[in-house]
Amino acid sequence: MRKSVALVSGMFLLLFASPVNSAPSVFSAPTIKDYLIACSDDQSGCINKVGSVLMDKFTADGVTSICLPSPDYAEGVPNWLSSHPEIQNMPTEDGIYLTLKEMYPCG
Repeated sequence: MRKSVALVSGMFLLLFASPVNSAPSVFSAPTIKDYLIACSDDQSGCINKVGSVLMDKFTADGVTSICLPSPDYAEGVPNWLSSHPEIQNMPTEDGIYLTLKEMYPCG
């Protein structure tokens, strides 16, 4: 009886004390590198994060340096980020906004 209780207790500890997948989501990724890793599991969320960043950085003063070409503007952002390793350690929001400015400049 004691062996079965110990076995069940041990299995319970392994099940609930094991670290859960602690990889950040696209919305909690602290860096571009983490964001791109999360994008591989959540492509829809990845695209939504780009829109979220754009809205967060948007100013209502009418001045903008970003001219979006179409409603699907966010789809190319992960590829652009992947091809620029020099910004992999940037904060996610800053890196995404920089990407939008680089990809879609006005003028």
